[in-house]
Amino acid sequence: MPKKVDHVERRRHIAEAVLRIAGRDGLDGARLRDVAEEAGISLGSVQHYFGTKDEMLRYVVGHLGGRVTERIMAGIREGVEAPSAGSFLMAMAAEMLPLDERRRAERRAGQAFTARAVGVPELVEVLRESDRWLHGRVADLITQGQLAGEFRAGLDPGHESVALLAMIDGLGSDLLLGVREPAQALATVRYHLDRLAAR
Repeated sequence: MPKKVDHVERRRHIAEAVLRIAGRDGLDGARLRDVAEEAGISLGSVQHYFGTKDEMLRYVVGHLGGRVTERIMAGIREGVEAPSAGSFLMAMAAEMLPLDERRRAERRAGQAFTARAVGVPELVEVLRESDRWLHGRVADLITQGQLAGEFRAGLDPGHESVALLAMIDGLGSDLLLGVREPAQALATVRYHLDRLAAR
């Protein structure tokens, strides 16, 4: 009897192979044939799920975002039952920052996707949609913090979302370059969130 293939799991398996290649070599090394070799499957299997490289990359961008989000949620669930907005934002920053080898590889992969997106409208739109969702979620969390009396009432959640995510992005680059240590980066995020707190 032929083995039943879990198609969702197979697509994820291929996406993980792409992320390993992108984190190690950039996306120039993520040709379908290279992805098949990295994933340990045939080229035909990769082509069965993704007809083109750009189609594959669109899926991988969503997969990467989902993977990080799952880890943030898992960390929150393991922490406290009803996390504050600040705790959630701190957990989010810790997952987004390249604090260890796994997250450094993800950061390098994310940068490779951004560079690849130039001139590929479909990929640009996926990245823009992800960015809009993330900014909206952070702004919502800041609003929730204001309603709970955790953050100052006079803050503009939209601007604060842009500022926080831009800071995390900059700190991420600093970490990759060795300009900052992980503890310094986390302390900077905590310092920023403390400045938003209601007095």
